[in-house]
Amino acid sequence: MRHDLENARIKVIKPRIKKYCTCPYCGKKQIFKKKKEHWKLVKEIDINSTLLLKVQIIYAKCSNPECKVKSFPLPIKGIKKYQRATERLKREAIAGIVEDNSTLLRISRRLNRSFNTTGSKSSIDRWKHREASRYDFKEIIHKLGFSGVLTLDEYMPKRGENYALIAGDAVRKRILYIESVSLFYGKGEIEKFLLRLKEFGIEAWAAVIDFWVGFPRQLRKLWPDILIQYDYFHIMQWIYKFLKNCILKYRRELKRKGFKEMEEELWEHRWRLLKGRRNWSKKDEEIIKELKEIYKHTFLDDILNFKEKVEDIFNKSRSKEEAYFRRESLVRENFWRKSEELSRIMKFLMSDKFEYMITYLEYPKIPRCGCEGLIRTWRQIEKVRYGFKTEKGLQNHLKLYQITKYLNNQLFEE
Repeated sequence: MRHDLENARIKVIKPRIKKYCTCPYCGKKQIFKKKKEHWKLVKEIDINSTLLLKVQIIYAKCSNPECKVKSFPLPIKGIKKYQRATERLKREAIAGIVEDNSTLLRISRRLNRSFNTTGSKSSIDRWKHREASRYDFKEIIHKLGFSGVLTLDEYMPKRGENYALIAGDAVRKRILYIESVSLFYGKGEIEKFLLRLKEFGIEAWAAVIDFWVGFPRQLRKLWPDILIQYDYFHIMQWIYKFLKNCILKYRRELKRKGFKEMEEELWEHRWRLLKGRRNWSKKDEEIIKELKEIYKHTFLDDILNFKEKVEDIFNKSRSKEEAYFRRESLVRENFWRKSEELSRIMKFLMSDKFEYMITYLEYPKIPRCGCEGLIRTWRQIEKVRYGFKTEKGLQNHLKLYQITKYLNNQLFEE
């Protein structure tokens, strides 16, 4: 222990004694009658020197014969029964874990280094879980004010053996709930997860999801008129997979014919060629323009033109009718038919799924992107502590994250 608690500054704290007091167990207001008292030392944070609070605990006798206790301690602001650290110290430790996304060891060292007090990893972890246990998701989600547009996805937690389902608010970009499911989960576990969301008070009129066939069916069981929007990230991920194969196939063809320099050039710019036009930097734009000139009237030129026209369906269309028109215009062109990969992309765009890819054009309040940003945020939290050991630990951290980041500590203040 770095700080010598025996030589610490001592500050005496006494409860305020009034003529009348109220029993916290039975709620009866009664005349104060002292039964017993004792003193305890409580750790407090101080930037100048080590500070201990010498707290007087006075017990009042409860005169209600039906009460389950015979005495109760008089309340002292910032200090609860049995605790050896102030609420201020606990909140500082929890804020470091949640807001700063730090580890128990780092927070323990920070308390020692910056606030002249101590707190072991186990103590800080205990404070965190006790604070989280005071709240439930139903209360938190009610405070969050759900927009009505649900986003749903799966991900593999760090150090996890099973998948987890993550639900979020697609409009406000907030994580609502996370729960583990089995590695080969089916419609039963999806339905159970959605029922849990409904118990929390979530009523969805739209959902942004990936292509998992179980999601739309189970969503419509609970909300029959719900609108479905396929996540744009997953749409383009599927399309880019075949575009990448197409470019690599063309590169291998160049290598077979002996065009080594051209093959190496395409290998160098393979990720730039797949980058969405909206994400181009000035340098990207210049290089791709140059490549299109070099490979004019080649299959690579066809690939790039096809990619831009597919992106235009989603990025430049202002209505469903316009999106269908752009798709049909692309169908009428024949250059893509000579490629198996491009043909598979067109088959995908011509499927029944296309209707759910462009729902956002008819309903502008529905965002076209869903959980991927939320999953990335949560993965950063998991990365710092190399994942969560238990699902309870994960959910407790999520509660504190929601209260801290989304509600600005409003529940803490209450």
